[in-house]
Amino acid sequence: MKQLSPIILLALLALFSCQKPLVRVKIEAGEIDRIGIPVHFEIPSGLDPNSTYVLEDMASGKLYSPQISEGQMSIFLDRLQANQTLTLELKKGTESNSGGLDLRETEGKIQILNAGNEVLTYHPTFAYPPDGQSESYKKSGFIHPVKSPEGQILTDDFPMGHLHQHAIYNAWAKTRFKGKKVDFWNQLDSLGTVSHKQTISQKSGTAYAELVAMLSHISLIDGEALEETWEIKVYPSKGFHLFDILSTQVNTSNDTLFMDKYIYGGMAFRGSKAWNPDDSLQYQNPWEITTDQGHTLAQANNQKAQWVTSSGNIDGKATGITIFGFPENFKYPQAIRVHPTMPYWVYSPVIEEGFFLAPGERYSSKFRYLVFDGKPDLDQIQQIQNTILHPIHILVNP
Repeated sequence: MKQLSPIILLALLALFSCQKPLVRVKIEAGEIDRIGIPVHFEIPSGLDPNSTYVLEDMASGKLYSPQISEGQMSIFLDRLQANQTLTLELKKGTESNSGGLDLRETEGKIQILNAGNEVLTYHPTFAYPPDGQSESYKKSGFIHPVKSPEGQILTDDFPMGHLHQHAIYNAWAKTRFKGKKVDFWNQLDSLGTVSHKQTISQKSGTAYAELVAMLSHISLIDGEALEETWEIKVYPSKGFHLFDILSTQVNTSNDTLFMDKYIYGGMAFRGSKAWNPDDSLQYQNPWEITTDQGHTLAQANNQKAQWVTSSGNIDGKATGITIFGFPENFKYPQAIRVHPTMPYWVYSPVIEEGFFLAPGERYSSKFRYLVFDGKPDLDQIQQIQNTILHPIHILVNP
């Protein structure tokens, strides 16, 4: 077989090196430092859906395995420095890593794990209150536990003193529906509740693991008032856990649902039993609250907040969680209800004034959750907040 001359080989190599990449993506950090950055962009037409691709950093040679789903390509970046521009080229190739994300369904619960560590658990089936308590408290469609990277449990379920609260949950307390009062929050009143309706999808990949669930806000007299979808995305972060919840509520009835002005109601967080003074057996020490405005537990109630950090010691180890709102949320930054003695708080737009959803109307809200070990790191919190307030600039085939 005749061999190609060195000159022809060099020419072919030059030709191949000059070929246009399948896709070129520029990611610009802007003038701020960022960490924990989900990146999503539309997939250009013409890519083979059955092929495997990698994105190569043209400066460092680092490979990213993009996650492709529903016309979108996604990666997760650990860090971008101020004024940094990342130039990536898409090529056919094998995956460089798995992302370390996994979903597991066991005993009627759906766990999402990062690098083998449980991040959160969603309850599609009913959980029941302790023996001797009313079955009205039974609950599905909530998240518990939420765990730190070292395994500390930051949430509580059926907490002493407030059995109707469940770690991360979403409910309106003071509403009017079909001319009647409905309380979807306080179940013992037997007027309303929120329950899981169906699991729509589960997926995991290199950039995120996602659970999409449908919930029902039910008047126990007049039936369903709202149908709510939770899109829960957990990211492959390192050193901390990071996840988003996008909630979309739709009025599925033929009547308007009025959310009246009230002191609480909305997307809530119930903290660890180690922080609950009503739980004499489990209580260890109080929690602490910090907001972006510098408000602490003593001042935070009824104040507006872009983010709220709940932290404290659990079994002698410092841990905490920061919950960020998004600018597109109704009445952003939303006011918060922070209980003065018990470890719970809630983003609650109805603190300022009520609103309503007519038949078919939608209400959406999005929140990002940072779970960490140790004391709150304000630089870390601010760098995650940077991406929320100032999204990265993405150019495809510039």
